[in-house]
Amino acid sequence: MPVPDVEAVRQTGRAVADGAAQAAASVASGAARTARTAAYRGTRPIVNFAAGIGYFFRGCGRFLGSPALWPYAVAPLVLLPLAMFGIAHTVGSGAFAVIDWFTGGWPQWIHDTVGEILLWGVRIGVHFALGYLVLPLSIVLGAPCYVLLARRLERRLGPVEPTAATGAGAGVTGRTPSLWRASGVAIRQAVLVTIVVQLGWLLLVPLLLVPGLNVFVAVGAVATFNGFLVGLLMLAIPLHHHGTATFRGQLRAVWRHRASAIGFGATSALLLGVPVTPLRALVAPMVFTGAVLLHRRMRRADLVALGAPVAPAHVEPPSGTAVAVARPELPPGPATAQR
Repeated sequence: MPVPDVEAVRQTGRAVADGAAQAAASVASGAARTARTAAYRGTRPIVNFAAGIGYFFRGCGRFLGSPALWPYAVAPLVLLPLAMFGIAHTVGSGAFAVIDWFTGGWPQWIHDTVGEILLWGVRIGVHFALGYLVLPLSIVLGAPCYVLLARRLERRLGPVEPTAATGAGAGVTGRTPSLWRASGVAIRQAVLVTIVVQLGWLLLVPLLLVPGLNVFVAVGAVATFNGFLVGLLMLAIPLHHHGTATFRGQLRAVWRHRASAIGFGATSALLLGVPVTPLRALVAPMVFTGAVLLHRRMRRADLVALGAPVAPAHVEPPSGTAVAVARPELPPGPATAQR
């Protein structure tokens, strides 16, 4: 019988062993990649939620650290007390006239006592009502200022897309919406935010009636719902500025980044719901500033997902700092030799 070739058998066994090792390595690499992908997808909502909370505080820091943005918040702070005083005085005068007419035929001491009690009740009701109307009043009175604040911040930060030929502040259509149209969007959003913040907690009543549902679960569900709606309403202003004008388009854009929108909106709703008038009036421009910054993050994420190039983050030099400009060196020649 012929003697088998030992070297050929050895090479065949080595090839089979190498193939098995490569297959095992490929399987292990695929399993590791799958595990990493699953871990990334599992932790990404938490990271984005924390990023949304962080962008609220980044908006606060950006507004407080940019004196150029402060004048846009002065007009609402000045007009708000005047408007509240006018509303309170008008409602008080009308209530006094109605109470005086209603108790006109009564004895004098009953007329004075009942009239004073009713008048104090009306004043307390007006005080609480104005406390809830601080946010919409400040946005309605200062809507053009807040729109100009957002546009000023957009110009300072620069465009997100490096190939944008129309510059920062241009929308999808290449044209910036008019100031009055954008102000109308801001007023509409103010009314909707007020309704969401003040009436959204009424969802707790039907949720608490569900047997076996924990109070913390119900509160968390309502906070998530309110946070998403407030984030949607606040982000609608920069979205409209960049060309997304329809509610369906805005909802689709925010839903892609719902975790960060919920974090940002929940934090904004928590501070806007504090019954302190000066705090609400001060938080409003910070919320608009944070919404602009968060919208830029959303646009960057969308561009990265599409594989489009993204412009590097714009870094502004501190105010009052001299920027050195490099002077081109002249080639050696007679002029430089004489110098």
